Amino acid sequence: MKQINGDNPGNILNRFLYFFQCINNHKKGSDYSCEISNPYLTISSLDTFNKSPSRILCDGLWNSIDYENIKLQLNSDLNFFDIGCGSGKYGKLLKKISNQYFGSYTGLDIYKDDKYPAEFNHICSKAESVSQYINKKTNFVISQSALEHIEKDTFVIEEITKKLFTNNAPFIQIHMVPASKCLWLYLWHGYRQYSKKNLSNISIQLKKKINVNTCIIPLGGNNSFWTHLRHITLPDFFKKIILKDKAFKWCNQKNVGEKIIKSVNKELDCNEENPIFWAFIISSNKINIKDNLVKNFQTK
Repeated sequence: MKQINGDNPGNILNRFLYFFQCINNHKKGSDYSCEISNPYLTISSLDTFNKSPSRILCDGLWNSIDYENIKLQLNSDLNFFDIGCGSGKYGKLLKKISNQYFGSYTGLDIYKDDKYPAEFNHICSKAESVSQYINKKTNFVISQSALEHIEKDTFVIEEITKKLFTNNAPFIQIHMVPASKCLWLYLWHGYRQYSKKNLSNISIQLKKKINVNTCIIPLGGNNSFWTHLRHITLPDFFKKIILKDKAFKWCNQKNVGEKIIKSVNKELDCNEENPIFWAFIISSNKINIKDNLVKNFQTK
């Protein structure tokens, strides 16, 4: 049965069926538990304006990564490849925060945004064809809120990993994906969200074929969830869908930015059992990323 894409669900029936599709998908997978890591995030230097709790937390992880250590383990400058790169804003962010350890950035998407920086390489292609564009220098593959929009997500992950593995050099992948709870925050969005079971299943299937390490980092929890629901999801739904107010912007609500930061600050330890987002990390077996991704690391 063809999956319903929440970005374009079509009729009302499909909108209802989408929820059943997602809830059923959350239950699929193995009871095997992925290794869970709990870094402490730093967000003080980030631009948090007009950003949801999950985006601030994801940016907090990017900002907290120990890029010097990763360069040492990869034995190379960091050559990023971004799946679903959009405007290329993460190219700018990664170049800034990885600083002298930055090597290159290449973005892949089905279109080229007008704001995409001219200094970075860009590839117009579907994610399913990504393996033909990853070269021998690529050692750091990322995606930010992109895998849920790719119908054959596990195929894409396997193709990326196979290609990196054949380069015979250390590599790392970090994929930021929405957790199960995001179904109620973003409603119709992509093909899916990811439960711990889902990510465990992807890990198991990947390790059967390729010798890699995997782990997950939980981002956000109940504080971020309820803040997003109350100040973003519900106002957006009623203003834009019910009242047809196309000019409404949730970020213009009084004090909403302060409330978001307050909720995020309570969950910077990445220690929530039911997060709103996951960082799914895959690395070559030659390197130890799980315990050395960021400073102030804790491990369950």
